Amino acid sequence: MSVKSLKTKLWFNIFIRVAAIFAVFVLILTLSNVAFLVRFFGNKQKNALIEQVTAVSRLDLNDDTAVIKSLTEISEKYNFDIEIYTGQGSILYTTHGGQMMDFIQQNNDKFLMSHEKMIPITTETLSDGIVFETAVRGFDQNEFLLCRKQILDNVYAEVRVQKQLISNSAAIANEFIVIISIIFLVISLIWVMIFAKQFSQPISQMNEITKDMARLNFSRRLQINRDDEIGQLAASVNELSDSLSEALDDLKRTNERLKDEIELERQLDVMRKGFVANVSHELKTPISIISGYAEGLKYNINSSSKEIYCNTIIEESQRMNRLVLSILELSRYESGQIPLNKQYFDIHLLCGDMLKRIFKDKNIFTENKIPQNTICYADAFQIEQVLKSLLENAAAHTPENGTVTATAQTVNNMLRISVFNTGSHIDDSIMPEIWQSFYRGDKSHKRESSRFGLGLSIVTAIMKLHNTSCGVYNTENGVCFWFDLPYCEENNN
Repeated sequence: MSVKSLKTKLWFNIFIRVAAIFAVFVLILTLSNVAFLVRFFGNKQKNALIEQVTAVSRLDLNDDTAVIKSLTEISEKYNFDIEIYTGQGSILYTTHGGQMMDFIQQNNDKFLMSHEKMIPITTETLSDGIVFETAVRGFDQNEFLLCRKQILDNVYAEVRVQKQLISNSAAIANEFIVIISIIFLVISLIWVMIFAKQFSQPISQMNEITKDMARLNFSRRLQINRDDEIGQLAASVNELSDSLSEALDDLKRTNERLKDEIELERQLDVMRKGFVANVSHELKTPISIISGYAEGLKYNINSSSKEIYCNTIIEESQRMNRLVLSILELSRYESGQIPLNKQYFDIHLLCGDMLKRIFKDKNIFTENKIPQNTICYADAFQIEQVLKSLLENAAAHTPENGTVTATAQTVNNMLRISVFNTGSHIDDSIMPEIWQSFYRGDKSHKRESSRFGLGLSIVTAIMKLHNTSCGVYNTENGVCFWFDLPYCEENNN
């Protein structure tokens, strides 16, 4: 479902439900007024009649001024007709038609007024001698509500109101309430529309964003700036999204580390198996030779070849000894058991000495282009091992009348020593492999007296101890191996 359709559906459902509540409320209010308002008004008037007839009964009838004032106030306030009359029907005081004031002021005993005769419909005797009636006036048949009470011997007080006035008041009130209810309903519907829109829009946004969160997409954010519960919920959804995104990123990083560790473990396992296989291969041949020649000496197979057998056994034993020493040396470098003994030394002199020793009896041209007084700060013995391995490797792969050159230059604030030799290039696909233990470019594994394929592995281990790098690249007419050493300021002096 699209955002728009979801928003419309939410808006419609909220509008219908809230609008229905308001409509039912207005309908109940209107029906209640129609059904009960007249009765309510009648009860209110009944209570008022009882209250006012009681008040009239307390008046001092000898004080005309006070009586007239009180009756006038009651009549004006409640729109009641009040009469005080004798048992024979002669009126002493009345508010009906303004006759009371004329009668009292004229003091005309010849002007007689008679109490209006009421025909009771219902009669109810209340406490304190009060009688409440619904009655019809005889001459015009108008219906009244009245309360009557005897206040003196043969003197009665009567307070009445025309029932039609109550019905008219109730009808006016009903009409007013209906109009107000309709206006209120229209305003309510408009408010419900606005409220439904304001409520449905953030809910639809939350629905879409939580769906994205379920699909592990935490890029979207709720843009709801409100201080109510919906705003707090939106802020909580955003916080949840951030937390889940961070947790997912952590999980991804952890998975990547685990993958790297698993891959490293796999590579180490492969290297371990290869190392064991290579060591076994390197040791198998000399052990077999020594064993065969020893048996030959034991059984004196050929006495004339005894010296050759003995020399062969000695050579193979020495070869095995050099292999074991090389493996132990590599292991000590890789495990960090050999401590660094850093000192200042001139690598120009060290390289020159190594070139003379290694290429003494070889038909290869060598050149030491490392400037004199090129001072390094490193472990001189270990750097000698590095130079020895790289130069021996160059000697093994340089053809007769070829060239081996040593140079120095500054790269990224490090002193880079390079050993270049002419000859065939190294295939790019095997460049990472040449640094592994027992790797030799000669796939036939032809046996030589001094090379086991451990030299470049030792170079890598020594460079790691110095926290520097080493590498190799092909040149136009050969190969160049290099390694970095900390740059010494004395080289600038």
